[in-house]
Amino acid sequence: MLIFISGSINSGKTTVSKLLSEKLNAEYINVDDIADTIPNFSLKTGLDKVMTLAIAAINNSAAKNKDIVANYVLRKKDYERLKNEVKTKEQYVITLAPRLEVAQSQRGDRKLTEWEIQRIKHHYDSGIASPKFGYIINNSDVTIEETVDQIIKIINKDKA
Repeated sequence: MLIFISGSINSGKTTVSKLLSEKLNAEYINVDDIADTIPNFSLKTGLDKVMTLAIAAINNSAAKNKDIVANYVLRKKDYERLKNEVKTKEQYVITLAPRLEVAQSQRGDRKLTEWEIQRIKHHYDSGIASPKFGYIINNSDVTIEETVDQIIKIINKDKA
């Protein structure tokens, strides 16, 4: 099973993914870490390569019969690649979509740069926080634990 957590910068992807992977005893793949391995990574030219490497890592874990929780900002074409190229029986894509003003605020210990604040606005304007695929959770006013519980309920309901 793959649970892919998407959302803008500062939406809670990493924090939620880590807790969710612990609760489900699943392998955690932070796609940002994969992006960091690409020399001279650029948002304009590197996103497809990041997804190729992420899909390979996901399939490697799936081949070992591991459940996987992964996170990154997903575009529609990335979602289509996951559906077509990932070799798991079950796939869930969950987008965390706090209100824009929440995503642009300081959450936890993270101090946003001006570039990140502008990038969040771009993500919201381009539909990253409101995709036409998967499930969307507005996690503006809930705890990390409550968000994880919502994801588990989605999975359990789908399996029932």
